Amino acid sequence: MASLVGSRVERKEDKRFLTGKGRYTADINIANQTYAIFIRSPHARAKIKKIDTSKALKASGVVDILTGEHIAQDKIGGLIAGWAIRSEDGSEMKCPPNPPLAKDNVNFVGDPIAVIFAETLDEAKTAAELVKVDYKVLKAVTSLADTMKSDTIHEGIDKNLCYDWLLGDRQKVKEAFDKADKIIKLDITNNRLIPNAMEPRACVIDYNTASEEITCYTTSQNPHLSRLIMSAFGGVTPENKLRVIAPDVGGGFGSKINLYNEEIVCSWAS
Repeated sequence: MASLVGSRVERKEDKRFLTGKGRYTADINIANQTYAIFIRSPHARAKIKKIDTSKALKASGVVDILTGEHIAQDKIGGLIAGWAIRSEDGSEMKCPPNPPLAKDNVNFVGDPIAVIFAETLDEAKTAAELVKVDYKVLKAVTSLADTMKSDTIHEGIDKNLCYDWLLGDRQKVKEAFDKADKIIKLDITNNRLIPNAMEPRACVIDYNTASEEITCYTTSQNPHLSRLIMSAFGGVTPENKLRVIAPDVGGGFGSKINLYNEEIVCSWAS
């Protein structure tokens, strides 16, 4: 009998994928489902003065339009930092609120401020063009080198500093530099990195009115974490009333480990 140790492990999923029999999030369709389109900020930093949804609400097929005001009214929490880091002085890192839908300010291009639910995807897209948003554009911070000298982005966070982390022995490092014959200083700007999977992020939410349970199908690399955050920090529903199911995932490369605003918003809205 051949030993399993050192033997080649055959892949089991290839035939199913190569013959088009994979089951991805977009393959899941629920009776009477609606479709969501998010309205996003075109500005890197701005104050939201007014969101006018009156015309969009009257558009064909529109079921509802929700904004950051609705999120705040229902006290839905936002995304959290993945781990905590303490500064050199022992203080905790500064974490600004990250609501699923921005209410007062937007802080990056693409920051979601509203969501439209309609009977078809095309109707949701058409209605999105009717939403009017009045912004007061503010000066953005676009360089890490200038961040601590720029205007405060998040209220209560001095110099835009999240944490001042120390790793190693400061005194020994100083001694090493003091003894060095030459000291070379170099500023490096790192390139952007996009883990661009073939399948984009997606979610389908099924709400059971009888049991008041939510099932979230999502392209996730970590459904257990998504369930925990949506329940414990998002306050969408108790954890025993929430299921998060990851069907086949068409690539992730780490980008689908985290929970995103859209899953929270759609689960809450359901």
